Parts: sequence; C-alpha cells; structure tokens
Amino acid sequence: MDMDDNLTPLQRSVLEKYNQLSQSLHSLDKSLRLLNKSNDESKSTKRVSPEEILQEMREVEVKIALIGTLLKGSVYSLILQKKNELNLLSADSNMSSTSQ
Repeated sequence: MDMDDNLTPLQRSVLEKYNQLSQSLHSLDKSLRLLNKSNDESKSTKRVSPEEILQEMREVEVKIALIGTLLKGSVYSLILQKKNELNLLSADSNMSSTSQ
C-alpha cells in the first residue's frame, strides 16, 4: 500500500505544489551561487594596493574627525546658550524682586 493511495486529491495537489516550490528554490539557490561566484572572480581580477586602501581610510578618518569636532562645537554652543538664558532669567528675577 503506497502512501499516495491514502491522500485526497487536494492533499496530492498541495504536495505537488510544495515539490515545485522546492525545485524552484533549489534552482534559484544554484543561480545565486553561480552569480556570486562570477562576481567574486571578476572582482579578484582588479587588485587594490594597500596604499590605496590606506588613502581611503585616511579620508574616512579625516571626515570622522571633522564630524566629531563639529558635534563638540554644537554641544558647547548649546551649553553656552542655555547658560546665558539661565543667567538672563536669574538676572530678571533678581531685578523684579528688588523693584518690589
């Protein structure tokens, strides 16, 4: 007695669809692997020198340092601005309490 004999037509249809899906996914996987392999091979033909990599890293380092400096300047500016606002508020409250 075969297992297929115990299945309803709907169950058989669902299993066939799953089988087709499985085959399609395996085919897709194989195609993606071939595509990646060909991309890796084409990239390996173009060699990048260590000097070029270091130069790119230096450029990134300079940009990061600039961003850090700008961020510190912005934070410092905000702190000074808040300090000035607090000083003005305290000066205003002192003036209003002395004038009463």
